[in-house]
Amino acid sequence: MMSSEFLFSFLMFFQVQIDSIRQSGFYQLIEEKYPQITEEINEIQSDKEVQEVLKLTGLKIDDLESFRVTVEGLEGISKMKELGRSPKIGSELDILFQAKVKGEINQDKLFAFMLGELENEDGKEARDRVEKTKRTNGNTTYMTIPVEVMDEEASSSDLLLAIRKEKNYSELMVGIPDNVNRALVGKFGHESLVSLDAMSDKRQVTFAVNVDPALWERPEFAANQQNPLFAGLANSVKGIRELGFSISFLEKSLGLEICVSCKDTQSALGLWTVAQGGLGMAQLAMAKQGGQAPPILNRVKTQAVDKNVFVRVEVLPSDLDQFAEQILPPSSDSPLEQAKSDGPKQLIGESAPPFEASLLDGTKFRLADHQGKVVVLDFWATWCGPCVRGLPILQKVTSSFDSSKVRFVAMNQGENKKTINQFIKSKKLNQLTVALDKSNTVGKSYMVGGIPQTVVIDQKGLVRFVHVGFGANTGEQLRKEIKELLSKE
Repeated sequence: MMSSEFLFSFLMFFQVQIDSIRQSGFYQLIEEKYPQITEEINEIQSDKEVQEVLKLTGLKIDDLESFRVTVEGLEGISKMKELGRSPKIGSELDILFQAKVKGEINQDKLFAFMLGELENEDGKEARDRVEKTKRTNGNTTYMTIPVEVMDEEASSSDLLLAIRKEKNYSELMVGIPDNVNRALVGKFGHESLVSLDAMSDKRQVTFAVNVDPALWERPEFAANQQNPLFAGLANSVKGIRELGFSISFLEKSLGLEICVSCKDTQSALGLWTVAQGGLGMAQLAMAKQGGQAPPILNRVKTQAVDKNVFVRVEVLPSDLDQFAEQILPPSSDSPLEQAKSDGPKQLIGESAPPFEASLLDGTKFRLADHQGKVVVLDFWATWCGPCVRGLPILQKVTSSFDSSKVRFVAMNQGENKKTINQFIKSKKLNQLTVALDKSNTVGKSYMVGGIPQTVVIDQKGLVRFVHVGFGANTGEQLRKEIKELLSKE
C-alpha cells in the first residue's frame, strides 16, 4: 500500500483569492443555499484570540484578500512516519506562508501580542530572545523565532516573520528565512509553474504539485501485467511531472480544472487516452447497473495540448446536493445533518456502552465507576475546528455544576499525548479531563461518525441526549439538559 504521506516528497503550492470569491455570484448562491457557511465564518470571527488580534491590528476578517502556502518536502520525508515523528522544518520540510490584507497592519501591536503569547507559553527568557531580533528596514518589519526557542523535534531552522506595508495593503510572510527573503524581492519562483500558467485567469483557488520522477519507480506503480487496464494506467502516469488544480467561482456555476503536465507530448497523449477510456467505462458501468450517469459526468471534458492534459467540468447549483456532504459543512437543521446524526441518536434510551480508557494524567476512567452521576462525553480532536471552539464552552458549562453530580470527559480521538498537551497548554484548559481513545474503540461503540459528538448519560447509565456538531446554542442546550436530569433526583 502506498503511504498517504508520499505527497510530502513533492513541492506543493496553494493559493486562495478570498476577496474575489466573496464577490462572485456563485459564492452568493452557495451562501443562500447553505447559510451555515456564514455561520462557520461568524464562529471563527467570534473566537477570543481572533477578536484580540483583530482589535490590535485594526483589521477585519473581510480585509483578508488572499493567502498562499508553499511546502517543499526534501529527500527522505516519506520515511518520517516509519521513524515515528513529524518532519522537521528546515532540514526535512520547507514552508512559506503569505497573506495579503487590505489597509495597514499595526505591526508593533501585533508583535507585542505574539510576544505576550510566547511569554505565557515558554517564559520571559524565550520572549526576550525573540524580541531582540525585531528590526525594521524600509517598509518591512522583521522578527525571528530562533530554533532554540521552538521544539527541537519540530524544527531545525529559525522561522522569520515579515510584515510589509504597501500603499493600499499589507503582506504578512512566515517561513524559512531564505524563503521569506526570496519572496520579499519577488524571486520565489513557485508561482510560475507550467500547470498554473496554463489555467484560466478567472481562478480563485489554485493547487499545484511538482512531481519527482523517482516517485514512479516505487513498487506500487509497477505495471501489473495480469491487469491490462492498470498496466496501461501505471505506464501512463510515469510521464507526469506536474499536477495543477483550479477552482473558478463564476456567476452561476463553479469551474473545476485539472492540468497534468507531462515530460513529453507522447506521455500526455497516452494519459489523455487513459482518461477518455476511464470516462467511457464509468458511463458503461452505470448503464449495466440500470442507472444513468450523473449529469455532471456528461459535462467532463478532456483535452491534450502539447505536453499538457486538461480535465474540465462545470459544477451547477443542482449538482451541489449530491456532493454537499463532501464539500460543504451541513447546517444543524438540514436533512444532511439529520441523516448524519441519526446513527448515534439510536443510542438514546439505551444503556451507555461500558468502557475503560486511560486519562492524559496516567490514571484510568471507568464509566461503571460513575453510576449515579450525569456523565458528559465529548468526542473531539485538536484538528477539528468546531471541536476547538466548543470544548472550552462545554467545559465551562459542566464545571458550573457540582463535580460530585456531573462528570465531563473529553474523549480524544486518535491523537498522541504530546499533541494534546500542547493544545491544552495553548488553550489554558488545564482542568480538562481528557481520555485517550487512540484507536477510536470507544468512539465506534458510541457510533461516532463525525466530530464533535457530545453524549449525555444519566444517573442510571442511560444515554439521554446526543449532539453531533457544535452550534451557537449547543452550550446552553447542554446546560438545560443537565439541569433537567439533576432535577429528577
